Amino acid sequence: MNRSIGGFILYIATALYLLAAGILGLFGGRGGEFYGMVSGILGGGGLSTVIAIIFSLAAALAGVLLILQLFGMEFSIIETILIAFIVLWVLFILVSDIILPLRSHPGLLVWLRTLASHLVVLGAIITGTKTFGGN
Repeated sequence: MNRSIGGFILYIATALYLLAAGILGLFGGRGGEFYGMVSGILGGGGLSTVIAIIFSLAAALAGVLLILQLFGMEFSIIETILIAFIVLWVLFILVSDIILPLRSHPGLLVWLRTLASHLVVLGAIITGTKTFGGN
């Protein structure tokens, strides 16, 4: 893996963010950000919980795969899973950073900070895929 120190740090931060968000979503129950996003659209309940668990599992898996790539482990499935997670993350951004804020009207600076952090994660995941010109 040939990358700058800044790219390396961004990559590690993204992997840790996804891993932590996934674990919090799985074990934190309704406190995870994925549950907040899903329940904001579908309301609370069983379906929201199931979809939030799927997002949480995908985030944790993507985080683990990014960490494994740092250590030079290549699996043929990594690229496919990362691309699938990119699609999920774009949906997450659309819902949590566009649709839900239209309903709740957060402050501009809070909204920009949240959107920026989610875009950084998306960018870092994209740089981890060969399909989009990364690794």
